[in-house]
Amino acid sequence: AYGVEAAAPPAPAAHGSPTDETLRVKVELLDSLMNLAGELVLGRNQLRAAVEQDNREALLSVNQRMNHITAELQDVIMQTRLQPVGNVFSKIPRVVRDLSQALGKDVELEILGKDVALDKAMVEGLSDPLTHMVRNAVDHGIETREQRLAAGKTPGGSLRVEARHEGGQVVVEIADDGKGIDPQKVVDAAIRKGLISADKARAMSTRDKQALIFLPGLSTTEQVSDVSGRGVGMDVVKTNLDRLGGQVEIDSEPGKGSTFRIKLPLTLAIIPSLIVSVENERFAIPQASIEELLRLRPAEVKERIEIVGDCAVLLLRDRVLPLARLDQILGIVPAFADPVSNRREVNRRTRLADRRSPRHDDAGADGAAASASLPAIAADLPRSSAERREAASSAIEIAVVNTGSTSYGLVVGGFHDTEEVVVKPLGRRFKQRREYSGATIMGDGTVALILDIAGLAARSGLTSVSGSVRAAKLAADAEQHRLLDRHLLLVFSNLSHEPYAVSLDSIQRIIRIKASQVELLGNHRTIQYRGQSLPLVTLQHAADVATMAPGSDLIVLISSAYGREFGLLGAAPIDVIETRATVDERTHRQSGVAGSVILDGRTTLIADLFELVDLAHPDWRAAEEAGGAAAAGSAAVTVLLAEDSDFFRAQVKKYLEQDGMAVLAAPDGEAAWELLLQNLDSVTLVVTDIEMPRLSGLGLAERIRADARTMALPIIAVSSLAGDEDVDRGRAAGVNDYQVKLDRDRLLASVHALADARPRPERPPGRAT
Repeated sequence: AYGVEAAAPPAPAAHGSPTDETLRVKVELLDSLMNLAGELVLGRNQLRAAVEQDNREALLSVNQRMNHITAELQDVIMQTRLQPVGNVFSKIPRVVRDLSQALGKDVELEILGKDVALDKAMVEGLSDPLTHMVRNAVDHGIETREQRLAAGKTPGGSLRVEARHEGGQVVVEIADDGKGIDPQKVVDAAIRKGLISADKARAMSTRDKQALIFLPGLSTTEQVSDVSGRGVGMDVVKTNLDRLGGQVEIDSEPGKGSTFRIKLPLTLAIIPSLIVSVENERFAIPQASIEELLRLRPAEVKERIEIVGDCAVLLLRDRVLPLARLDQILGIVPAFADPVSNRREVNRRTRLADRRSPRHDDAGADGAAASASLPAIAADLPRSSAERREAASSAIEIAVVNTGSTSYGLVVGGFHDTEEVVVKPLGRRFKQRREYSGATIMGDGTVALILDIAGLAARSGLTSVSGSVRAAKLAADAEQHRLLDRHLLLVFSNLSHEPYAVSLDSIQRIIRIKASQVELLGNHRTIQYRGQSLPLVTLQHAADVATMAPGSDLIVLISSAYGREFGLLGAAPIDVIETRATVDERTHRQSGVAGSVILDGRTTLIADLFELVDLAHPDWRAAEEAGGAAAAGSAAVTVLLAEDSDFFRAQVKKYLEQDGMAVLAAPDGEAAWELLLQNLDSVTLVVTDIEMPRLSGLGLAERIRADARTMALPIIAVSSLAGDEDVDRGRAAGVNDYQVKLDRDRLLASVHALADARPRPERPPGRAT
């Protein structure tokens, strides 16, 4: 297993040494500082004059100028303190050479990014942790020649130390190709030392188990030597990096190697931070520690927050994250604004999953325990079962933060602006509080404490819940929910009580018109649009729906079918809703209505634009079939369709079959692969959804491209929502084209283009069994 100790770190340099008191600065930086000082004096004079004249416009101008000068001054002063990280890297070759010779190992060292600059204090503070981790990599990570040859590796190991700028931070990586970290061996050592319990270990993920190497006193080395085995090591590294405001992450695979990734801010003097508040007290969270921000509406809490054991957890896509409440960690009594008296009163609701009135306790033992944990003042408040917490003010604000080894959700009272805060040291009384890493003075003169994310996690006793059975089930449910199709629907009305929807991707434009603009000629409705007559279709002529109310505010949803533009006539208001709700294609199915979906508690019918056009203008399809050459070759095309949604699978299959193609439909990627192997000689191309259970569309594409029998098949990915990142991942997996699911014309054009251009290589003999 990967060892986790090394020699004790050297004692810090004595304060007041000459190296601490002097700093080399380029003359051009001093010139820049002098020029900026002059600009600052001019700005001060302008500010004084504007204040004396009470000139608001001049004050605004001076404010903008002072902001600009301050930003430049900050940048130049930071440059005076920057030093290349190569000053630390310069000692690494000798450390590696001496240690590898002493251990009888061959180690090839590669150092990259020597010119990356850091604050002087950061460079000095990085020296000991970096040296320690390099020694660990050589001693424990890289095997001996005999061990590497037995494992099928090269006799010599490799060690890479790299520094680079990434996302406004400096990242330092120490990577080796050794034996990696055995998570089970680390857990066993931690249990033997009494650092964790066996029950707690079972609830840990692999990454959490590997992160146990940062616990003080942990040792997996059987023999004590000058280099390792004394239980002093990675905990010191973690402590030193925390002091620098840095994070360390582990990426290790047993048998293949380990990568330790250190993330450091450019300077500790000024840090970008998010200002949050709890009960009118403001705090700063370093932006480097924030992954994302969430705001849960009261209706979402029941679906997104669960209880695992005695810990509240957040379901975030396919992850299960523990939650911590900032007010509880800091001992702040929560309060709420009473809607009747408009006074601040103590909030009895201590559990995040409880969505009742803030003065209403949980029933039973849990409620009693919750009340007992509150201050005595809460006991005298009257009970009330008044309104459920549906007001906007009862939403939960969560900052998803990362400590380097774990992530969790921090529940705060509210989010405010992001600011670059000047870090001030804590006073004597706060130095022992792990929850804070410093303080800053806000623009209004008040003091805000800077939160230490790792210290908050330690204070609240957060542990990983990812390994528990309940958490695994929650993660599986979240993943299943993620795999459900996302529908981006444009919702409109036929009457105020009859909502309808169409796929937003099938709509090109939306225009608002007056009823007088609709012309009825020859039993066809049209409007004048861009100098031409635009045909209109309506729901009531195709489906059994109510007639549009006279005098309604009308809208026209412009789309295209069979190469012609048309408009769907509807009534305002309109809305765009993204939903994962399942589409019911049976209950309300009729001419012009493809199915229904429940949105905001109401059944909403989904209009089938192509059916509406076929019913209103049957000659359009006939003209396309008569004049189009593409349909003539459609009979020779067999499409393998992979789509987990019954509704979308039926719609796309109908479009393809109406064009004369043969379709083999499968409910997921795994079933599609099996169908493909059974029909190697007939399948012309593949049309696949992206998010599917068992095997995703990208997984199917990669499997097709990796097999010599199928690697030449064209692949079209269909998706309700596809951003640039999704398209890039699809191209990398072997997808030829991306199309919107319900855009019939473009989908058919893409199918014909790829089918016609497809090379016809001779297939290898034999069929798959």
